[in-house]
Amino acid sequence: MGFLDRLFKKKIEGKTAEEWYRLATSETDPEKKIEYFDKVLKLKPDFAGVWNLRGLEYVILKRYEEAIASFDKALEIRPVYPEARYNKEDAETELRKMEMSEAKT
Repeated sequence: MGFLDRLFKKKIEGKTAEEWYRLATSETDPEKKIEYFDKVLKLKPDFAGVWNLRGLEYVILKRYEEAIASFDKALEIRPVYPEARYNKEDAETELRKMEMSEAKT
């Protein structure tokens, strides 16, 4: 049995991690994408790429703290992950901007 076969063998709600991943990547609603990515992560919690993609959806929703937590998890799993590091820094910048804007009002 190959790596991908083992990776995607388990199921939640009758779907494998691969099937949930495909649903997530074809979905346009960020909330639904997060829901599907969460199902992938229940089956494969060390899938750094999905943690990164999940974080990007939180950025779209302007939920920066949750985005940063997702990027942190991706970086914990894969410390040398330039995309996740960049995305985390971007989310931190946006969070600071939002906090500064709120402080002015």
